[in-house]
Amino acid sequence: MTRAEKNAVRALVQSFVHDTVPEYIRDSAQYILSEGGVQKINLTKEGETWEVQATIQGEDFQVYTPSLRLNVTEHSTGHLCNCSEAFTGVCRHVAAAALKFQGDLREDDDVVEEAFHPHADWKQSFRAFFSTDVEPEPGRHYLIFRFHPEPGRLLVAFFRGRQNKSGLSSVHTEITLEHLLRNPEWCELSPQLPLVARQIGQHLDYYGHRIEIPEGLVSWFFWAVRKEYYLLWRDSDKNCRIESTPFALKLKPHLADDGFSFEVLLQREGRQPLSIMDAQEEEITFHGQMPLWVCYNHRFYPVQTGLYPSLVHDLVYARPQVPQEEISEFLDRVWTRLPSTELFEPEKFLKLMEPVFQPATYNPKLFLDEEGSLLTLEIENIYETMHGEFLLGGPNPEFQTGSYTYGGGTYLVRRHQEGESGLLNTLAEMGFQSRSNKLWFLEPEEAIAFLLDSYPTLLENYRVYGEKALSRYKVRTSQSVITATVESNEKDKWFSLDINVEYDGQSVPLEKIWKAWIKGKRYVQLKDGSYTSLPESWLEKLAHKLHALGLDPAKPPQQKFKQFEAPVLDSLLEDLPGANTDSFWNNLREKIRTFREVRPIDPPKGLHADLRIYQRQGISYLNFLSEYGFGGILADEMGLGKTVQTLAFVQYMVERKYEGPNLIVVPTSVLPNWDREAQKFVPDLKRLIIYGTRREGMFKQIAGSDLIITTYALLRRDLEELEKYDFNTVILDEAQNIKNPNTITARAVRHIRARMRLCLSGTPIENNLFELWSLFEFLMPGFLGSQHAFQRGIVKPIKDGDAETLDYLRTRVRPFILRRTKAEVAKDLPPKVESVTCCALEDAQAELYAALARKLRAQVLADVDQKGLAKSQMSILDALLKLRQICCHPRLLKLDMPGFSNNLPSGKFDAFKDMVMEIVEGGHKVLVFSQFVQMLHIIRQWLQASAIPFCYLDGASKDRFEQVDMFNNSPDIPIFLISLKAGGTGLNLTSADYVIHYDPWWNPAVESQATDRTHRIGQTRQVFSYKLICQNTVEEKILKLQEAKRGVAEAIIPGQDTWKSLTREDLEMLFDV
Repeated sequence: MTRAEKNAVRALVQSFVHDTVPEYIRDSAQYILSEGGVQKINLTKEGETWEVQATIQGEDFQVYTPSLRLNVTEHSTGHLCNCSEAFTGVCRHVAAAALKFQGDLREDDDVVEEAFHPHADWKQSFRAFFSTDVEPEPGRHYLIFRFHPEPGRLLVAFFRGRQNKSGLSSVHTEITLEHLLRNPEWCELSPQLPLVARQIGQHLDYYGHRIEIPEGLVSWFFWAVRKEYYLLWRDSDKNCRIESTPFALKLKPHLADDGFSFEVLLQREGRQPLSIMDAQEEEITFHGQMPLWVCYNHRFYPVQTGLYPSLVHDLVYARPQVPQEEISEFLDRVWTRLPSTELFEPEKFLKLMEPVFQPATYNPKLFLDEEGSLLTLEIENIYETMHGEFLLGGPNPEFQTGSYTYGGGTYLVRRHQEGESGLLNTLAEMGFQSRSNKLWFLEPEEAIAFLLDSYPTLLENYRVYGEKALSRYKVRTSQSVITATVESNEKDKWFSLDINVEYDGQSVPLEKIWKAWIKGKRYVQLKDGSYTSLPESWLEKLAHKLHALGLDPAKPPQQKFKQFEAPVLDSLLEDLPGANTDSFWNNLREKIRTFREVRPIDPPKGLHADLRIYQRQGISYLNFLSEYGFGGILADEMGLGKTVQTLAFVQYMVERKYEGPNLIVVPTSVLPNWDREAQKFVPDLKRLIIYGTRREGMFKQIAGSDLIITTYALLRRDLEELEKYDFNTVILDEAQNIKNPNTITARAVRHIRARMRLCLSGTPIENNLFELWSLFEFLMPGFLGSQHAFQRGIVKPIKDGDAETLDYLRTRVRPFILRRTKAEVAKDLPPKVESVTCCALEDAQAELYAALARKLRAQVLADVDQKGLAKSQMSILDALLKLRQICCHPRLLKLDMPGFSNNLPSGKFDAFKDMVMEIVEGGHKVLVFSQFVQMLHIIRQWLQASAIPFCYLDGASKDRFEQVDMFNNSPDIPIFLISLKAGGTGLNLTSADYVIHYDPWWNPAVESQATDRTHRIGQTRQVFSYKLICQNTVEEKILKLQEAKRGVAEAIIPGQDTWKSLTREDLEMLFDV
């Protein structure tokens, strides 16, 4: 069908539905559609005519085949149907087919079109809102219909008259059907009238002025003329109306001494019923067929009834009466076939007739059978009486009585309407489809579900036969027996999980059960061909567990688990009580559940440090992870010694002859600190620092080294070389560097082969779910599932407030994260912990430092040779100042030198930022001291850009004490920047528990005084003090001089008298590169 043809057909269908189909017929058609009665639609074309053919299942179980013919060229429609209503006009089946076809056209266009509405005059549409009806237009001629209803027939006379301003002219011209056919323009308000008139004329073979409307055409005629202005009662000026609101016809049983009869009632919703026999003052007549019409009070109403029109006519006009001696026969032959919906208060009559009825119990028989792939159920509507069991028609809850014959006599019974209705409702609720009230069927999927789920219930309430004779639909109602077995492979450190589901000794693979359940089935087929119910509650619980663990719930649990996946296996076994396990698994599970009580180990002999109690517990924990092949995170708060614990653990493994070197990956800024700490705490280890531009020769030394330290930046470049080796451990310091799992760095570290993997992080990584996933993907790949599954199964539910999922996640990761805070280990800490943190200069920063140091060295030594040490004080101090400024940040340096630029990065500043973020994220407060106000300005700019609150104090500050009070009293302000000049005296800052000396103070007493700003009376927590020193610079060399020569530090402070202790060799060392 072309687009143009489709539009033309659509217009014809819309016009037919809205102009030809009466409103009450359209309502009935809509009901057929809503109940799914239109089962099939076919469209064919012959010439210029399209024919729509439909198949409709009627409520009376008859199949109707309405058709609608659409002639696009002539813009005409025609219709046919095999129902009795079709003889009187458009039937509900044709209307339903038209509506269904109209809907299909809309779906084909994939748009929802607005329903077609004819453009009527708005005053006509809203005439009910006006105080008077819309008047006919003066000067025009209108049709006049005079109705003469008589019992059994309807006479109508046709006239035509002119509308004057004062009203209808008194001159009415008689017209005939012939006039109407020849002058269709007269029928502007009733366009269907010429068609009806033609049908009437053909039926009567008469086209005159006063005609009798054939019974079968009454409805069509009323529908055609309903909008005409002048519908008059007989020869008077009284108006008639054709209503759309129907009357319901009811039969009221009436029992008198002379016999039984029916009183005919008309009832409208919300009103008392009207008795036709009592309405003597108003003539009531009935007309037409399907529907029947009643004329009452000069109005014609459609009548709702299932009775034949001829029967209604007889009851109204003949008023038949059943003699007393024949009432039993009437009840048997008639009453038993009368639907209760047609009766008014039938219970009162039946109560009077109670002695006539035999006591009977409703006890139907249901027979199961197979018809091809269908499961069928046939009902024998059995009633048990004193004479035995008897079959009545149905079930049909509409019928109130029934009869049976016994011993030559006929007996009446009261039918159990509720029981018959309950049986039909039960079958419908169980998914059965009906061919008739007696015969029902189920499709294969529903049939199996019925036998497994609903059949036992049906068996409890009814007599059901035939289940054992079924061949296609064999079921087992036994409960499933679920067992699980865990077997360990101690050598390769993995476990196998075998889950077995059995029904009456028949084993079913878990994959088959899971696949059926995921597809929405509630059953599974066994080896012998029978069907049985799935263990749905267990499957739902297990799937939820998989979902919460970040695994794919669309697949059954995996069968093989690596050792680090032991907590996952342990969690799954919670839903598999009585699982068979071996001793290796039982011991490991016990270790996991009581990991806080791991076996303590002694510190290694080669460790040059005294470990505190919690640090000993830390290396014991790391050893626990190592022994059982797990990865883990040491997440102690900053200052608690993650570095020394890690180095102690490496020393422990080396002493126990673990094969392979140990690789530590660190941020560039803290590489010197790790080198310094390793040299200090584990000097006996063969240490290799992979750093610098000439690294080619270093890779050959990896195999012979105990400890290798490199940076994240260099690991990315050297990955190809590092991948050649099997490491004992790979350890990531500041592991938040791989918090984004998709970065090059994160992917690179996952390529390193190692027996064990560890992460060090001072931030509470549990608060960042994706950082947590990235770390564990490095530590134990697959432990938290795929990234997509983790997002779907963990992140989203937790964000939506799913507490159970959060508990699952915490339970899973808890054994692999060790985090201690300062408060938890306070008893093991001294009041003040001071440490030096070494930083590396950035490459460009280091080049600038080297160039300037060589230049200044030559100048200073020349000055000293010429003037002597004492008189060269100013040039020495100026040179040292410039080198110290480069160490802090090249932007501090003001230098007029060709090609010089101070717009360079700072390694110390990068390390400082990492340190501050770790302190702030841990919920602590920190004081930051610097001698350079300009350096404090640089830090302030970074804090402002990062939206981190802070207080600030330098020599120019006017609000000294306000800043102090704000910092001490505001928990939301974690940082206080203080210059040397401003922080001299009078400050009490005990709310802070961390101190960072950004640049070293040459006088230790002054540095100690600054630290004591926090550690004084009123401080209840330990204070951690950090001094940031750049490796291989004047800062580190002054530190060494402090240790080597007492008083030398004071010698280079202005105003001191100790210059005599500073030698030329000391100066050469200070400026050496």
